[in-house]
Amino acid sequence: MPLRKITSQSFDAILSVLGDDPVMQNPAHLAAEPDLPPRQQKNSAPQAAQTEAQSNLSIQPSSKIGSTLAASANLVPSLIGLLCICTLAWMLYALNALDQATHSQFQALESKTLALKQTLAEQEDALASHQEELMDQLENIQATSLAAANRNAKATHYPLRQEALERERTLKTQESNLSRWQYLGISKTGQGVSAFFHTGDKTIVLAPNSPVLETWVLTEAGAEYAKITAPTGKAVILKLKRLP
Repeated sequence: MPLRKITSQSFDAILSVLGDDPVMQNPAHLAAEPDLPPRQQKNSAPQAAQTEAQSNLSIQPSSKIGSTLAASANLVPSLIGLLCICTLAWMLYALNALDQATHSQFQALESKTLALKQTLAEQEDALASHQEELMDQLENIQATSLAAANRNAKATHYPLRQEALERERTLKTQESNLSRWQYLGISKTGQGVSAFFHTGDKTIVLAPNSPVLETWVLTEAGAEYAKITAPTGKAVILKLKRLP
């Protein structure tokens, strides 16, 4: 409760309003108190009481307002601190959420990057393999083309040699076939001499100087052997096979 300061005049005025206590009569006070007309005494007492009451009323709201303002002033730092704490907590929460989102995005990008690297490595390996196969095929084609070009060049520059080689191979084949024939002897008639040969499949009769096999000719036919000659000078001599 706030302290109130009451002056002596106010106290006397309050006592005059309440009335004199016959038990506590003070002769000195009564003697010292000035004589006032009854009407003035009646008017002064209520005015003093009203003045005291107004002073009390004026003091009481001022003290209440001061205490309210002091309490409000004490609450301001608390409210500011609470607001700062709430703001800091919200910022920490937002930063944590942002960090988690960034971390998730980074992991997703990292996994995509690894997948792309693996795909590129596989494509590079496949490309290198296809390139090696292509190089091998090109080398084979080039080698085949060079071989064909060399053969064509040889055939163009040496046609006679190619023909001679082909003729030589044909003569060797024919000579091998004739060497397997069997000479069976000759027979003399009025028309001339006839020589008998067995080719392995059948028996044939040839006259001297008659063609035997393409360009081969029977040049000699005697009692012991027969001679077949080619235009190149090669000869196959077949001895008489005597029957048992």
